[in-house]
Amino acid sequence: MNMGLWSFFIITASWDFHLAFACLPVFLVIEGILIYRAFTARTPFEIVMRPENITVKDRIIEASDIKTVFVRGYFMPVIGIRPKGNFLVPYKNCFRLENDNYIKDLSEWAEQKQIKVSHKRFMRWL
Repeated sequence: MNMGLWSFFIITASWDFHLAFACLPVFLVIEGILIYRAFTARTPFEIVMRPENITVKDRIIEASDIKTVFVRGYFMPVIGIRPKGNFLVPYKNCFRLENDNYIKDLSEWAEQKQIKVSHKRFMRWL
């Protein structure tokens, strides 16, 4: 679909070479993001909750650095961890859990650390 949009735009904008040449880097960035997300979304990873931090995808996030833990959805919930100082949840802090028990464990861990847990939609970066 993305390649079809590329072709359509280049054919219709062929009369204006400068416009097509200016939009090409934007299309390349969007294509790169889509390819990156396609390959990184499918890799399994491990989440480890410790008393002072949480490890997600081999990255350690300190409990004191977490502002909010978001839970979006019901049947296949998406978890988002928003660090302090960020308005959006980084893509690397968004993930799905296999079992609802893990979500309950994460919520309990966050409440013990006095981290806000929100069951609503959230915006993420990329």
